[in-house]
Amino acid sequence: MNTCRIMKKTLFISLQTTLMLLCSAFPGHAADMTLPLETFIRLAAERNKVFEEILIDELPLHYTGILALPADDLVLSVKGQYMLMLENGMSEPEYGFGLDKLFPGTATRLSASYSADQNFGSANSESTFRLEIVQPIAKNAFGKTNHLIEKLAGIENDIVRHQIAEAYEDYLSSLIILYYDWYASRENLATATAAYKDAKKQLTTIREKAENSIALPIDVNKIKVQTVSRKEQMISLNNEYEAKTNLVMEAIRASGNGRPTPVAPEKPQRCKPDDFNRELRAILLTSRTARILDLMEDKAGAEVLQTADRLLPSVNLTAGYEIAGENRVFDNPDQGLFAGVVLEWPFPQKQENARHQISRINRRRASLSAANTRLVLETSLKNLSHSIENQYRLIELAEEKITISEAIVRDEKKNYSLGKTDLNDLINEINRLEENRFSLISREIELQKLIVEWKRLSDSLVKNRKIFQEQSSAAVPEGSRKKEL
Repeated sequence: MNTCRIMKKTLFISLQTTLMLLCSAFPGHAADMTLPLETFIRLAAERNKVFEEILIDELPLHYTGILALPADDLVLSVKGQYMLMLENGMSEPEYGFGLDKLFPGTATRLSASYSADQNFGSANSESTFRLEIVQPIAKNAFGKTNHLIEKLAGIENDIVRHQIAEAYEDYLSSLIILYYDWYASRENLATATAAYKDAKKQLTTIREKAENSIALPIDVNKIKVQTVSRKEQMISLNNEYEAKTNLVMEAIRASGNGRPTPVAPEKPQRCKPDDFNRELRAILLTSRTARILDLMEDKAGAEVLQTADRLLPSVNLTAGYEIAGENRVFDNPDQGLFAGVVLEWPFPQKQENARHQISRINRRRASLSAANTRLVLETSLKNLSHSIENQYRLIELAEEKITISEAIVRDEKKNYSLGKTDLNDLINEINRLEENRFSLISREIELQKLIVEWKRLSDSLVKNRKIFQEQSSAAVPEGSRKKEL
């Protein structure tokens, strides 16, 4: 578990640069009340066990390569038995020892054995010592298959590591989006609260006018209905804000009774078209997604070579030395060297041929899938870029609409006080101003979410090479540490 904690701390360091672009400075806020985005992510990375659960999937990868290859252990075999001949009552123990060692790198097998048994009808026992080397030269020739297995295991491990980073990034983006939703709910609540206070102020004014016979009783009731509606909206938005606050506190595993408040995110800078085109080309060539697609194609190609190797006959060269003699010390020995070839070739190999053809089909499928995925990714990023640019324009229009609506409301209030306009017109304009304010908040938060989605799709939110570093060489600057909840 210490490894996971180290990886989480190291990951946070790699996120600081990205998060500085997403969150704003926060001077003048009470340290025990505000929760900037950077601090929120740091606390979640340190305390939230979901991150650790994602990262722990990387730990077994250190052992999968060992499990994929044939065992290279030194195998000791011992045989011992006692023989009793029922016909003549003769008996003699038999025993043997053996050592066997496989070298997966070359597929060479080295074995040595010694055995001694009673030659019935003779007073002497017979002993044999044998030393043998076996080397494949066709199927798995000089460890070719083992090298392919090792390559496949490495490719699969790399894919899993990238997928872990993807899962980490997906969860991180969900937390960032939660923070933006939390901030939006706070701003919506503030807007609704201001509207309610303004409605109460209007109600007080209209009552005074009604008492002086300047306003009609129906006007008082209209403002009362508007005030009640504003209060109803405020209560609903307050409930939403409290629910989002609870989710944020759960994400950082807050144990105190304090209720944090979000900090306004900094408005991102607009990218130039040339910058987008250059970044898009880099994403399609070097991003994590592109690397996964390349690895999937490499894996499919290695599997084709592996199944093709299985079609070859099993041809083993054997060579060795053997000595046999009487008694346990090889009296009157017979000894010699031997060499030969062992061939096994099953016919017609229908299953292996089928596996080979399927692997070739899978290689073609992997190539097509990679090309299609790259095209889909490119289209998604282009559409996302257009959406981001469009969102900037919508924000500008929303700000312009608020400016115009504020001027209209001021004029309508003045005209109503002079009796030049109807109360319904004033109420409609006030409602329109409030809708425009809500719309601006929604569009600003949508822009932040689109940028997070861009970073997620472009694999720039998290750099997975930072996730799996075993040691952290830096710490979070003290200046960014606030009083923890």
